Amino acid sequence: MPAEKKKSPPAADSFEEAAEELEVITRRLEENPVSLAGLLEDFERGQALLSYCQNTLKSARKRLDLVEAKLQTDMTEDESNESSKLDDDTQDDDVRLF
Repeated sequence: MPAEKKKSPPAADSFEEAAEELEVITRRLEENPVSLAGLLEDFERGQALLSYCQNTLKSARKRLDLVEAKLQTDMTEDESNESSKLDDDTQDDDVRLF
């Protein structure tokens, strides 16, 4: 019968928790290395946390890009509307002059 793998816990509940745990693992590896099995467990956990953090940052970047694009579109539309109003006013003025 094959050995069952341990189910790894979810990466983290938040980006901040994942980053904090990564710091703890890094310090532990630097200051107090343990057995090879412990090193491998820490490495695997660190990789999972790192992946979680990278994905969270990518997602945040995408959201920021969307917000920025919407703001840019809104600003462009506002400028376009103001330009149209000026053109309409100018056309009205021209008609009134004649």
